[in-house]
Amino acid sequence: MSDNNKALLSITEVRPHLFLAGYGCITPSLLKQYNITHAVDCTNLKTKAISGLERIEIPVDDSLLAKITPHFETVIKFVEDAKQQGHNTVIYCAAGVSRSASLTIVYLMVTENMSLEEAYLHVNKLRPIISPNISFWRQMIDFEKERTGKATVELISGRMARPVPSVYLRRAVA
Repeated sequence: MSDNNKALLSITEVRPHLFLAGYGCITPSLLKQYNITHAVDCTNLKTKAISGLERIEIPVDDSLLAKITPHFETVIKFVEDAKQQGHNTVIYCAAGVSRSASLTIVYLMVTENMSLEEAYLHVNKLRPIISPNISFWRQMIDFEKERTGKATVELISGRMARPVPSVYLRRAVA
């Protein structure tokens, strides 16, 4: 099994109370292994409830038209409330690559006062397969500008079919 496949099928610990994953990892045994009792589900799939798992659904597609910004505060509050109660949370989407990675990055930006660049590089080091879609990048950059007055990531355009986040020049490769 390649490292990418292993990453797709694994739960990544971002903080002792916060995990990032794809839907395939959301099993009772893995949740128990990581002591996860709370989940942010941004798959847009109709999934069955899992006993003992408190879950919120974030209805966002992994598309260039999707608006993820309106969900930032809801996710941050849910994860922080669980943390205050001593619970662990997993944020997951279909593959743990775009939607859930974006929400995890923003969570770190807000709760740990990280820059977008720092938060992305940290999550990317732990889970090298992350790759938020370009629309989510635009929204995270705008969010950082609103919060801090500046952006630490820019979109580079040139000969590529679409812009590339500047931070990709410094990322870990899966």
